[in-house]
Amino acid sequence: MKLRILLLSITVFMTGCLVVELCDESYDSELVATFKTEKEGATTDTTVTSFTLLGIREGVPDSLLYNSESASGFVVPLDPNHSFSRFAIQVDSLSDTLTIYYQHELYLISYGCGFGSLFTLDQLESTGGSIKKDSILNEMIDAEYESNEVHIWLYL
Repeated sequence: MKLRILLLSITVFMTGCLVVELCDESYDSELVATFKTEKEGATTDTTVTSFTLLGIREGVPDSLLYNSESASGFVVPLDPNHSFSRFAIQVDSLSDTLTIYYQHELYLISYGCGFGSLFTLDQLESTGGSIKKDSILNEMIDAEYESNEVHIWLYL
């Protein structure tokens, strides 16, 4: 009888330790950019009438990320396998290549959710005619960012 109680206690104890945590949230680290214009020293939000954004990776065909009739910014993932990400931007008839340089590290979110990416922005570089200037507002891009968090401004 004591053996049955002991076995039952051990079984209950062991099954109590095997709780499986489900991860129902998305933990993608994404860069949030907004478009701005600057006139006479005043910065204002702007919306473009035609916007196309392609992701560029070496050895991989370019991927269409946005093709929109109007946009005030964009949200894109960064490449965790490199120290930079490159994008082709077309605003109206002007095109530009935006390169974003960063440092990347992984951190544990939880056992069930796995690892998240933390990107630290270092520098932005653009070649072309549509982006006049850029600003890094928040250099930390985290998987647990706030929905209203903006990382960079692109001045058109």
